[in-house]
Amino acid sequence: MPDVKPPSTGTEGVVDLHGARRARRLDLYRTRLNERVQDTRANLVTLYQGGTLFTPDGTKQGRSLLKALQLLQRVGIKLEELGGTGVLPAPRASERIDALYDEVDGLFTRCDRLTGRGTASVARLPRR
Repeated sequence: MPDVKPPSTGTEGVVDLHGARRARRLDLYRTRLNERVQDTRANLVTLYQGGTLFTPDGTKQGRSLLKALQLLQRVGIKLEELGGTGVLPAPRASERIDALYDEVDGLFTRCDRLTGRGTASVARLPRR
């Protein structure tokens, strides 16, 4: 008896490019988040270990870094929502997805301002 194959639907080799782009974008944002969290924590450690945290400028910088970590936590929640791994289901409407990414970009911008990313380094603050 010959081997009978079911009729082909023509979708075996089809790749969802839109879905692949969305997954790649989410991965890029997650990587960006992890890098920012590590950098911010490293700056806090530098402030503490050098004793700079206990100076007026160091205390101000430390508060800014803690606020930046809070913003990064909010970014993580938004990314969980985008990925469907959070409390809320993943959005399906492209307008909602774009709005969430815009919000995440805004949070990253605020975080950059607080951490002084691209400006003076924590290591340049005077030590105690």
